[in-house]
Amino acid sequence: MTTLLFLVVAAIFLVLAVGLVRMQPRVVYWIVSLYAVTAWEYPNFGTIGTFGGTTITLGDGLAVSLIAAGLLDARAVVRRFRPVGVIAVAALVAVLALSLVQGIATFGLGVAVNEARGFLYVLGILFWAVTRPWPEAEIVYAEKFFVIVQGIGLCVVGVYHVARYGLGGTADFVLVSGELSQTGRPLVSGQALLLTICAVLALRVWQRDARTRWVWLFGLFMVFVIVSQQRTVWLTALAVAFLLFVRGPRALRQTLVLLFGTLLIGGILVSAAQSSSSGIVAEFAGSASNTGTYSARLTSWIGLIVQSVGEGVMTVLFGAPFGHGYGRFEGVGRWVVFAPHNWYVTVYLREGLVGLGAMLIIFLPRFFTGLRANRDVFVTGVLVCFLVYGWTYSWQWWTCLPLALAFLDRDFPEAISTRTRVDGRSLRLPVHG
Repeated sequence: MTTLLFLVVAAIFLVLAVGLVRMQPRVVYWIVSLYAVTAWEYPNFGTIGTFGGTTITLGDGLAVSLIAAGLLDARAVVRRFRPVGVIAVAALVAVLALSLVQGIATFGLGVAVNEARGFLYVLGILFWAVTRPWPEAEIVYAEKFFVIVQGIGLCVVGVYHVARYGLGGTADFVLVSGELSQTGRPLVSGQALLLTICAVLALRVWQRDARTRWVWLFGLFMVFVIVSQQRTVWLTALAVAFLLFVRGPRALRQTLVLLFGTLLIGGILVSAAQSSSSGIVAEFAGSASNTGTYSARLTSWIGLIVQSVGEGVMTVLFGAPFGHGYGRFEGVGRWVVFAPHNWYVTVYLREGLVGLGAMLIIFLPRFFTGLRANRDVFVTGVLVCFLVYGWTYSWQWWTCLPLALAFLDRDFPEAISTRTRVDGRSLRLPVHG
């Protein structure tokens, strides 16, 4: 009786949640922002309880609601993806479902679902986003929301962490509460990535209304990205900067040169004027030069791929079932079981070459098309953020909503026309690139 009552209540809440995310999509913006700004203190935020031996979280409910809402508007996928892309999406979902079903049958519901969450959450947020109608005014609102709420919010979080715990480096950890030990750096990697994305979106907004405050926000976000000492995100930011310098409009290149020059000169003056800065410089130099973590991860990736090949052709093609685990030796005598910190390797391990190939078919054509003339260089920059970051980290679902910008139009990405209306005013929107 208790189980039946739970299922009835869950079904009612699911129906209400599906209706909410379809009719009031801005609720999703606030939810992902809540997860983003609390990821340092509460990496497992939203646990509700357990059912049937499986932990139930708010993220589970949101992912299921987003997928269900996306299914109701699934025809939009056909409009926004070319036929090859539609086939790739179908193949990716099919292999994911197969791996999950096999995992539940082999390892049990709790173990399989727990390992699949990272995939299901990313699928849910992206599937919901690409099936939404996205009127022009909503795109403008969403970009400004991400920049102001998430970008400025993460800067406030970074200041709070430095004030309370100090500016730690890559090898520093602090005890947050109970048994939770967190990095001493002011932002976790996903937060630093999201701040980089917000910086790119700030430039996109600046190109639209030419207000200098957006450029200053871009500069502020970049300062915090540097202070975060997340080396993968540093490389991500460098890749985006290179793209903007090569493919960006002339006015943008001139502004970036002036801004980066100001930041560089300011940093040199501060380092020269304050004797206490020598320790900070050494900390940053150590963060940049420490390659021990990457070497260990590279060893892990090779070991996991070798294990996969040894399990047979079917595992290579379709991946191991969810719940299989990621146990391997990371160096001599160091046995670890956490995910491999590489989105491409992770996708391969659970969806095989078929799933990895399908994912690349979806994303890589958008990237290469975005490099052409008269394409939106900022949207391409957002896509570059994920492609580079995924080499040493898995994608966090709460960072993925801006990624939908890359799929809002089959012509990539002329999603915003030359004019739109926002808050009752007519704005001129230049074609970027």
